Amino acid sequence: MARKNLLELIAREGAPARALVSKVWRRYAMRGIGGNDNHAALETLYALPDPWGMTTAREQSRFVQTNGVIAAHAGRVGSLLEIGSGEGHQSEHLAQLCDKLYGLDVSERAVERARERLPGATFGVGELTALPFEAPPGGKFDLVVACEVLYYLSDIGRAVEAMSGLGRACLVTFFCPSARRVAEHLQDIPGLQRGWIYHDPYAWLWAYWEPGAEPGGDSAQS
Repeated sequence: MARKNLLELIAREGAPARALVSKVWRRYAMRGIGGNDNHAALETLYALPDPWGMTTAREQSRFVQTNGVIAAHAGRVGSLLEIGSGEGHQSEHLAQLCDKLYGLDVSERAVERARERLPGATFGVGELTALPFEAPPGGKFDLVVACEVLYYLSDIGRAVEAMSGLGRACLVTFFCPSARRVAEHLQDIPGLQRGWIYHDPYAWLWAYWEPGAEPGGDSAQS
């Protein structure tokens, strides 16, 4: 295990200063993150373990509900690729729905922690358009998932296209305030299905599609 830095020690889970340090660090590290592929800033952010608060009731609820959406539309799958897998918090939930989990993130720190959390999965540092590992036989994953990721990318349309090329089915989720920027790149996908995830007072949208599906209008669900 890698030696812990001072920030990790001060802001470890359960430490008295955790909440304050996390808030200050996020405010510092997230300057300039958003819609611009700022990989260096994301790597800086992960100097603090769990900078997104993935262990909170809010995020855990989102994970469970996302699993419910996947189970309802795709069922259990053989292979699942998670884009923006971070430190593997949501990966633990996604792993329950597949035989083999692959995770991709631009942060080396995050990937190292994900590998510790889920040693049976395959995690790599890289981008969606240049995977650091081989796809399953046939060149496609049964499901490609991108949860709370697209709004950090400079070219969302390209990312959605890449997902469609890699997956037999695809799912994205995104925080409601980013809907205007993300939704326009999804709305014309044939057979798109959409719905909401809630954890009061927060709301997220999800969108599921199967590349190559016949046009027939989308289906909105609650």
